[in-house]
Amino acid sequence: MIVSLCGFMGAGKSTIGKHLARITGYAFIDLDHYIEKRVGMSIPEFFKREGEEAFRAEELASLQEILEGDLSGEDKREKNLILSLGGGTVTREACATLIKEKTCCIYLYCKKEELARRVKRNTAQRPMLQGKTDKELEEHIGNLMKQRESAYQSCAHITIDTGNGKIQDVMTKILETL
Repeated sequence: MIVSLCGFMGAGKSTIGKHLARITGYAFIDLDHYIEKRVGMSIPEFFKREGEEAFRAEELASLQEILEGDLSGEDKREKNLILSLGGGTVTREACATLIKEKTCCIYLYCKKEELARRVKRNTAQRPMLQGKTDKELEEHIGNLMKQRESAYQSCAHITIDTGNGKIQDVMTKILETL
């Protein structure tokens, strides 16, 4: 089974994904880290050099390789895998289709105020948020959430609220649901 985690940046996809993989014994792939290895540079650097469209094309190619392709001589489709997606991955139709068809997708939901609090600690690693004041950050997150919410919901088989910040509570909900 491939379990994918979608949601806005700061919702807990990577953190929850690592814990879920450890508890279940599944392999874990963070799509952003996977892309960084493929392109040989950080996501912020890739955004700066190549732009968002080039990044989204690389994101699709990486997703196809993980979900359909042969990785290190092993067919990942036959393995148990936790896949942490990027915040915008499901906004592209081709990516959303792959995710819906080939994974059990869990939407990790969190309110914009909590997301802003979480991501403002690390805007340097988030190209779309760099240089924003706290108010601008919350407004930007709110606008992006409005744009992305329907994509998250349409891909998700399950929605879990991560707003209380307690990893164990989120893990329990996910494991009970799966």
